Amino acid sequence: MTTSSTIGTTSSLMTMGAALGAGLRSAMEDDPRVLVMGEDVGVLGGVFRVTDGLHKDFGDRRVVDTPLAESGIVGTAIELALRGYRPVCEIQFDGFVYPAFDQIVSQLAKMRARSAGRLALPVVIRVPFGGRHRGGRAPQRVERGVLRSHRRVASRRLLGRP
Repeated sequence: MTTSSTIGTTSSLMTMGAALGAGLRSAMEDDPRVLVMGEDVGVLGGVFRVTDGLHKDFGDRRVVDTPLAESGIVGTAIELALRGYRPVCEIQFDGFVYPAFDQIVSQLAKMRARSAGRLALPVVIRVPFGGRHRGGRAPQRVERGVLRSHRRVASRRLLGRP
């Protein structure tokens, strides 16, 4: 990490992973309802070390290592959000998010509408993609097409186009 100064302001240059880790730490320090959950996010600090040190500082009740079950991670986050927590889920790689799609699309995305605006689910789902890691070949990656299609449909709706 280096520091630079321009016209009386000081800013730190850091990697994306370090910035995400600093943001998570800040959120957890500011709000005791924020917790992090995912595969290997605790003692190991996550596959990209974004959560490194959080387990030591916040304990295993706020930095939770989960089983290898992405649908369970997101489903648990939804329940925690309904109970007043602010969970941050980490799915290790974009290729692993597909099993959680049912929870994301059928529950998380629709809860506010289903409850006539009475319920909000403050859930963050962090899914790293691109960069240095490589998953399966693109034709084998079904979720990329689904995500791309969903993004197009959502954009059209926001712009008022059919």
